Amino acid sequence: MEDTNNLDDNININDDGGTIHESSDIEEEDSKLHPQVQLDNNILQRLKQNDSSINSVCIYLKCEEDIIEPFFNSVDWKKDGDCISDNTKLKKLQIYYDLERNYMLGEGGQYLPTRQQLQDFFSCIYKNRSIKTLNLSYIQIVGEFGGGIIEGLCGHPSLTRLEIKIMESIAYCALGKVLNHPASKLEHLCISFGQLDNERFGILCDGLLGNSTMKKIDLGGNKKITSVGWRALLPVLQHPNCKLVELNLCHNEINDEGAIILGSALSGSSVKNIDLSFNQSISSRGWQTLLNHLTQNSITHLNLSHNRIDNNGLAALTSISTLKSLDICCNQLIGRAGWQSFFDSLRMRETQLEKLDLTCNGIGNEGVACLGRLLSNMSTLKTLDMNNMDGILITISPQGWQTFFNSLQDSSLDLVNLDFSNNNIDDEGLQLLVRLASRMSSLKYMNLSCNRLITPTGWQALTGYLQSPNGCALESLDLSANIINDDTLIAVTRTLVQNNTLKRLTLYECTDDDEIHLITERGWEAVSNLLCNKASIMDTYNSNHTLCDIYDLGYDVDDMNLPDDLISYLELNKNKDKVEVTRQKILQTHFSTEDGDTSKMQVLLDMELKILPSAIAWIGRPLPIGWEGVQVSGLSTMYNLTRRLPDLFDSSSPQTKSSAAKRKRSV
Repeated sequence: MEDTNNLDDNININDDGGTIHESSDIEEEDSKLHPQVQLDNNILQRLKQNDSSINSVCIYLKCEEDIIEPFFNSVDWKKDGDCISDNTKLKKLQIYYDLERNYMLGEGGQYLPTRQQLQDFFSCIYKNRSIKTLNLSYIQIVGEFGGGIIEGLCGHPSLTRLEIKIMESIAYCALGKVLNHPASKLEHLCISFGQLDNERFGILCDGLLGNSTMKKIDLGGNKKITSVGWRALLPVLQHPNCKLVELNLCHNEINDEGAIILGSALSGSSVKNIDLSFNQSISSRGWQTLLNHLTQNSITHLNLSHNRIDNNGLAALTSISTLKSLDICCNQLIGRAGWQSFFDSLRMRETQLEKLDLTCNGIGNEGVACLGRLLSNMSTLKTLDMNNMDGILITISPQGWQTFFNSLQDSSLDLVNLDFSNNNIDDEGLQLLVRLASRMSSLKYMNLSCNRLITPTGWQALTGYLQSPNGCALESLDLSANIINDDTLIAVTRTLVQNNTLKRLTLYECTDDDEIHLITERGWEAVSNLLCNKASIMDTYNSNHTLCDIYDLGYDVDDMNLPDDLISYLELNKNKDKVEVTRQKILQTHFSTEDGDTSKMQVLLDMELKILPSAIAWIGRPLPIGWEGVQVSGLSTMYNLTRRLPDLFDSSSPQTKSSAAKRKRSV
């Protein structure tokens, strides 16, 4: 009799010992999902009730800590499987297997689900009509049984995104049937770090041949595919039915021969977005050939980061006139002359770039001056990343940054994202940058971390910008690893009282040269006061209710001397209902009697009679659903008020009105 508990041939741990590789992108659809929850008894019941707040679930095929049997095994998937099969709200399902935990709690992974349990479970997925994303990339589905699991997805009525990690040819054959099915709705396939080789990749390409629904494929981290394998992609991309738009080929160790074949395959194809980052085996000749082929496409997004592109390869890049987004960070073989020629060529061609990432490149003072001339006439650019612009013996000096910012003062540049971290910007450069930023009505994210030439005096240039009611739209400002002290932080907090856009202010590792923290308890107290000024009810009302992340709280929180209430105020500010945030702060600060101090009731007792009913209704209002952070119910306040003014709530008493009118004298 077959041992159904032993699934070593069907589900295995990832080949790299359990390391989880994040997929290349998170699709826009994911941003609409509620936070992912783990399946337990509570979630199981809510799934059965078709709870609309549960649309993303993670199911662990493992033993929980201190629990002998895993929760998955305790579910009768034939009986309770309707929680998935009949659910119409579930959009994303992730299956996760922690082999290490299973071995810790039971030798040999003995608590793995049986084949019958898995069969019943996947039958529920096949019957579901709402799931769009199925993530199986945290386990390996292999063997004949595993192939059958994949093949069961054929013609799934709603599945559009499949993330998977499979090892054997039989499983790829099954996946090919899924892709070839006439009713397939799959648009995104992710097999990153899936140990694809030429044979398996060929099988996959056979399944993709003629597919008309697939729009995005992620093949990153499959280093065993050689030029022989890449040749199988050519008929797929050249097929008239191919609708592929996005292709991720990062970390694949593509060489020159592979690059030339890929260039030919991509030439004239439907692909618009290509990720070729971390392919350092391609030489200058390979890049020139590949990029020249891409001029036959309407390429809009191109990621070439962390490669060995030189001046000649960069020159070939200028021939692609349709680019909207270019990431060319960490290409240290490009010299000053190459960058100058590149920027000048883009200016002559009147490029329409919307995103440009030049991080970790040595463009030098001459190069940044050419970049300034390019950007001065650009109105399309929305994201500019120039983090750590120190190349091999080539840096941008403080004077170079001043020249760059000065050249843009009369430009029409209106960025959304700006990153100038880890550079040599000084006080004068910051003043010019702030003057430039104040003219950008769309700027939401600014990173100025690790610019240690800026002094505490220089940082004062930010204060006028941050308190501008109309000119500042910033939502995130990163000032970490800078020379910022208590006085600087206090000055910044004063400017943020009326600011209702900034949500995140990062101040991690603001130390002096001896790594002593410059922000002490005095500075953090000013931040706490910014979030909730306790001086009066109106001061609390006028506090900042937007800022919800002042520091990366995952690091050394216990060593920072933070005020006790700072973190709770940040949690409160995360709630979208700012009217309720304000109410909670007022209740907690001015009316809460949890400490036994009933003297706080005097504010209510002193109110005019005609105002008091509105105040009572305001106090007793229920919290909105999904509230985060500390909450104080107004019921206790109402109770204490009732005790102090019983006549006010006794409609039968003829003295109610007169007694209430005289309450100030009787208290």
